[in-house]
Parts: sequence; structure tokens; C-alpha cells
Amino acid sequence: MDIKLKVQGMHCTGCEANINDALAELEGVIKSKADFKKGEVRVHFDEKKIDEEKIKEAIEGAGYKAED
Repeated sequence: MDIKLKVQGMHCTGCEANINDALAELEGVIKSKADFKKGEVRVHFDEKKIDEEKIKEAIEGAGYKAED
């Protein structure tokens, strides 16, 4: 499954890396691509292993705000 979330608080490529690294640690996340210029992250994941809420929690745990 693929989702696109708006992310507040990203200001640079380092922020992109922080989000991608946080998501890479989650079982079920296959690929993520954060884009600070667009203020969004695209996530490809296995919905049998993880849900959108856990993905948002990981982004928020990294210090950013995620919303649909």
C-alpha cells in the first residue's frame, strides 16, 4: 500500500533523512521518500504488518507533525 502524508517541521535534507531513518526501522515499511520542499513523505508499506497510524507515530516520534 502507498500513502502520502503532509509533514510539518522539515527544513532540510537532514530532516528528510531523519524521517526516512525512523520509518526504515519499522517492520512493514518497504520504502519511504521524504521531501522537505514539498512538505510530504511517501511511504510504501505492507498493510498486513503495519498501519498508517504507526507510521504517523514514528514520524512524530522523530520530532515532526504528520497528517493526511
